[in-house]
Amino acid sequence: MSTRTKAILAGMAGLALGIWFLPRLARRIDSALAPRWEQAAANEARYRDLTNAYPIAGEVLPDHPARLLWEERRAALFKAGYIETRELRLQHPLVAKGAVNAFFAAFHLRFPGVEFSVRGAKSDEPLVVVTARKSDFGPLSAIEHFVRQYEPGK
Repeated sequence: MSTRTKAILAGMAGLALGIWFLPRLARRIDSALAPRWEQAAANEARYRDLTNAYPIAGEVLPDHPARLLWEERRAALFKAGYIETRELRLQHPLVAKGAVNAFFAAFHLRFPGVEFSVRGAKSDEPLVVVTARKSDFGPLSAIEHFVRQYEPGK
């Protein structure tokens, strides 16, 4: 048998093996990942509920339905490890009149429904405490970039 014939037969055997093996591998991967995708979709839906309820929940009594929904979603997402709270440093103090309100307005405009607070606004290194998805944090994240690059009055 010539080398060319052997190469063609080996290629056909490889193709047949691939046709037989790849669909089984794809089904195995799908069955292993499907529960994770479902859990991720459920967590994202809970996070949307959380951020939608936050503006109301912060201003109503503790027994209000929006507040109860927000607390339940927040607790479930913390337990699942989907959200976390981080402290981020501002580069500039918020000492000018109305600077804190301007920061709050700019943050809420950019990230509606994300829970945050400011500690030591007029100190040399004010802290912004943010509760958001874990994926929203990191050196390339929009939240950290916004907080670290924020300049009062701009």
